[in-house]
This record gives sequence, C-alpha cells and structure tokens, in this order.
Amino acid sequence: MKKLIYILPLFLLAFTAFAQKEIPLIEVEGVSEVSVMPDEAVIQINVVEKALKVADATNGLNKKTKSIEDALKKTKVKDYVFTVDNYFVNVNRIWTNNSSKDSGYVASQNIKIKLKNTGDNLVKITETLHQTADMGFQVQFVVSDELRKSTEKQLLELALADAKSKAETIAKAMGIQTIKVFHISYGAPANNYPVVLRGAAKMEVAAMDAYESPVFNPDVQKISDRVRVAYTF
Repeated sequence: MKKLIYILPLFLLAFTAFAQKEIPLIEVEGVSEVSVMPDEAVIQINVVEKALKVADATNGLNKKTKSIEDALKKTKVKDYVFTVDNYFVNVNRIWTNNSSKDSGYVASQNIKIKLKNTGDNLVKITETLHQTADMGFQVQFVVSDELRKSTEKQLLELALADAKSKAETIAKAMGIQTIKVFHISYGAPANNYPVVLRGAAKMEVAAMDAYESPVFNPDVQKISDRVRVAYTF
C-alpha cells in the first residue's frame, strides 16, 4: 500500500510534465484576393420638406417621394427595388448670432433605389432623377451578395493554398521534413468597398439643351479573404 502511495505522486508529476510540454508549431496566415466587376448600383436620395405645420411638411414630403416613384415607373425599367426609410420630423430651428428661432418643421426621409442592371437602365433612371428630384443624389457601385457568395469558395481555397505554401517554405528553410495541420482559425471578412459617384441636382430648363447622358464606367473591386493555420512537426 505504501509502495502504491509513493508511485502515484510520481505518475501525476510525469503526466503534468507531459501535458505542459509545448507543441512545436508553425503558424501562418493565408491571404487571397480576387477582382470582380460590381454588378449592382445603389442610388441614395435624401428628400426634405419644410413647412410651418407638421402635416404640411409630411404631406409635402410624401408628394415628393411619390413624384420620384411615379417618374421611375414611367421609365419602364423593371429590375430595381424602391425602398424608403430613415423618416424624421424635427423642429426647423434656425441659429443666428448665437440665438435660435423655431420656424416650423422639417420632414425628411431617405430613398434607396437598388438596380441590378448597371448599364442602360441606370442611365435611364439617373436621367429621370435629374429632371424630377430637386436635390442631389449619389450612386454607389457594389458587389451583390450573390456574386460575393459565388466567389467565397475560390477565395478560401486560395487562402488555404497560400497558408500551406508559406508553411512549407518555412519548414524547408528550417530543415523540417514533415508538417501537418494542427489548427485552423477562419472568419470571413465583410469587405465591400462601394464606388461612389455623386449625381447633380435637378437640371434647370435653360441647361437642358447642353445636357448629355451620364457615362458610368465602374472599376473592378477587390474581394479578399484570410485564414490562420497552425502546422505541427
């Protein structure tokens, strides 16, 4: 019994030493990047209306939004989504010489038009907005979720291949014969960098004769991915 008691602490000590032994690792980060052409256009319009009464401000805002929506329908363009959000009604407070004066109310909301076709249909819609909207707007070219998902597998495969290549290069330089995967850490980044083009405000009648159709030529966008891989030897 005493012999068993003496052996047990020695066994526990040996097990602890084994558990605390550091595992030799080569840790690398694999990076990938592909170029894709944006396949969606997003047009942002901020509509604002001021009036002495809340009802007049909101009614005027609704009329402006309705006029834009009706004008878009007349273009016969089908592949767009029209949404309205960020609705606000605030006191129209005017500051002059460090003092404020309330002058009615200001109502505002944001209109977003998402368009799949970034070619002729985009030109039709922007021309219509130039003639309808009485404020500026901006156009963003973005990569759609569908296109991004279709490139995810390619990006991950390239990132893993990059990590393997880096680890093998390190192992060869250090005289290590064989390596194997020990741990993989992956979290897909959300990187969508829109290209922004600002649209002009409503055209005056006198300037329409000199007006030319807008020309859009978006550049390719970079989509990247990365993964961390630990190899043991």
